[in-house]
Amino acid sequence: MEPIIVDRLNEELRKLEFTGGIIGTAIVKKNGLLITSRLPRDIDERKFGAMAATIHGAFETALTHIEGENINHITIELEGYELIVMGLDKLILISLLEINKNLAIALIEMEQTLNKFKTIINN
Repeated sequence: MEPIIVDRLNEELRKLEFTGGIIGTAIVKKNGLLITSRLPRDIDERKFGAMAATIHGAFETALTHIEGENINHITIELEGYELIVMGLDKLILISLLEINKNLAIALIEMEQTLNKFKTIINN
């Protein structure tokens, strides 16, 4: 991916962090390769991205038996925070959210960010 596109995607991730409760974000390819990350320093972003891509891929595979169903998002509650995974064509957006924060607002903001990603990638 071209560096200027990665810079624009990273800028959108930065804006997403202003959403209350989001503590880190990343974009990975569906094969798990990291494109850009704004995750906390104590998280291995490459392993984290690969794990999220694997989770997303597993759910996509499981849903092949249910016609017409696509994944909107996957939410996993962990100790201390929630992991939200959303797919866009060949990209996956990952966000870490503080536990017990407003999940609905975070999901809306992530959907809007994915729409901005479409514009950035298609231009």
